[in-house]
Amino acid sequence: MGKSVFGMAAALALPCLLAGPSVAAAKLAPKSAHHHATAAAMAGAAAQPWWTHAVIYEIYPRSFQDSNGDGVGDLNGVTQRLDYLKGLGVDAIWLTPFYPSPNYDFGYDVADYTNVAPEYGTMADWDRLVAEARKRGIRVLVDFVLNHSSSEHPWFQQSRMSRANPKRDWYVWHDPAPDGGPPTNWQSIFGGSAWTLDKATGQYYYHIFLPQQPDLNWRNPGLRKAMQDVMRFWLRHGASGFRLDATPYLLEDPAWPNDPDPKSGAPVGLKPYNSGLPGNHPIMRDLRAIVNSYPGDRILLGESNIATISDLAKVYGVRHDEVNLPMDFLYSGVKTLDAQAFKARIDEAELKLHGEPPVLFFSNHDSSRQWTRFGDGVHNDQIARLTAAMTLTLRGTSLIYYGEELGMGDLSKAVINGLPLSPKRKVADDRDPERTPMQWSGEPKAGFTTGEPWLPVNPVTATYNAQSEVQDPTSLYHWYADLIQLRRTNAALREGAYVALDSGNPKVLAFARKDKAGQGVLVVLNMSDTPQIANISGWQGQTPVFNKVVLARPAIQMPSLGNPTLEPFGVQILSFDPR
Repeated sequence: MGKSVFGMAAALALPCLLAGPSVAAAKLAPKSAHHHATAAAMAGAAAQPWWTHAVIYEIYPRSFQDSNGDGVGDLNGVTQRLDYLKGLGVDAIWLTPFYPSPNYDFGYDVADYTNVAPEYGTMADWDRLVAEARKRGIRVLVDFVLNHSSSEHPWFQQSRMSRANPKRDWYVWHDPAPDGGPPTNWQSIFGGSAWTLDKATGQYYYHIFLPQQPDLNWRNPGLRKAMQDVMRFWLRHGASGFRLDATPYLLEDPAWPNDPDPKSGAPVGLKPYNSGLPGNHPIMRDLRAIVNSYPGDRILLGESNIATISDLAKVYGVRHDEVNLPMDFLYSGVKTLDAQAFKARIDEAELKLHGEPPVLFFSNHDSSRQWTRFGDGVHNDQIARLTAAMTLTLRGTSLIYYGEELGMGDLSKAVINGLPLSPKRKVADDRDPERTPMQWSGEPKAGFTTGEPWLPVNPVTATYNAQSEVQDPTSLYHWYADLIQLRRTNAALREGAYVALDSGNPKVLAFARKDKAGQGVLVVLNMSDTPQIANISGWQGQTPVFNKVVLARPAIQMPSLGNPTLEPFGVQILSFDPR
């Protein structure tokens, strides 16, 4: 197929996106026919809220763009790259924590919930970022660390002063066991006991993560109000909502039972005594009511680790009034290219989420990049196109991790393990391989910084980088941009129903999206390294009439409708009309 319609348009418009904002804005200003078609399509999208079919781009600010040469990314760096994000077509960005923090967990140990860490900038920089993003039609989500603070937060410093301190009950304290040891045998998700003794007061405090991340006590009304006020602070400063961190862990079983066998049963983060307790639901309803009280259709995106699809359905709320978008970790948990496994996960999300939009993703700051996870070392580029096509053509909301659209992969663990610690990286983290600097150019520092980057740049930046890919209409970047544009302008992909189909081949995934008029697209994906033939069935009523190839890799003419043949890791997206 070579250059698609979307790809050719993007090739003409996007070379400016790596330049400064003023240059980009000037070159993007003319209103083309394509622009008017897009505007008309978007006008029809008002039937559903923006977030039900959004593309949200996760940014790890520390690694996205350094604007001042200190080797650490910052908020002004994000602002500097907004035109790139607009060109890609994303609806919103989610910024991982940029709060003041001692960085034992790189911002997820919060020392001040209502400020910006000096290494990331100032509140003025935040306000400017939000304003500039709004000009480009991009919303900004704040990562809200609900479950715990830093042990250096003033609240915890007061809490540990004495058992009588007014903030003592803002955290989870418990007397020792009769033998003087931890109150229970519960384990931390990060390893070791979930309890740390405070010798001065003779009690243990609870932390499901690091000892430097004591759990907040959401049963305390004062703490709950303080955290709700944090939300109001960021909403007043223009946040379009929040990505809620570690939502299952806000409450613990007040009976504090011992685990009969900590080494077996549910994973540490999915124990019945530490995860998903019923009391979480009113907490989430209160938070949802707060974002709903502000204009602009603001949302909650939830890190909602669960065991089953029925558990995930509960996170939306029985009355659909809790988390707007709980992340589907069952979909992201499929670790190999297995068409049958993906079909099972996709079908159950359609059947058992009561019509709510699934939230689909693979990579993020906590998990290996999909390029590395699924790549076989030979077909990585084609596999990346396939996984992007699957996620971006399914119903619901899609999350993209920064650089995923370029083919960024994990840095070698051997390289990471050989790095010395430094003031910029005072702890080694096994998630560092997926947190390397954004690959803006093919230069040694990847256009990320003029200083020494806090983590090494992945050497593949010489091949996979934004500068070269934006200028190449056949690149992975443009494949992503084409898919996002298609999902915005095609009624079936924007708001249409999911149609479960049978490919007749265990190595091929097939499904369709169909709008109310019966028009739609068929998506066929070969998840193997050999050619495959599909025999698609399962249409309701007559097989539709196929009229054109919308996107395909490798490029194809119209395939045989009875038994389409797909090349290794081939992708075919075909449009159809009702018969």
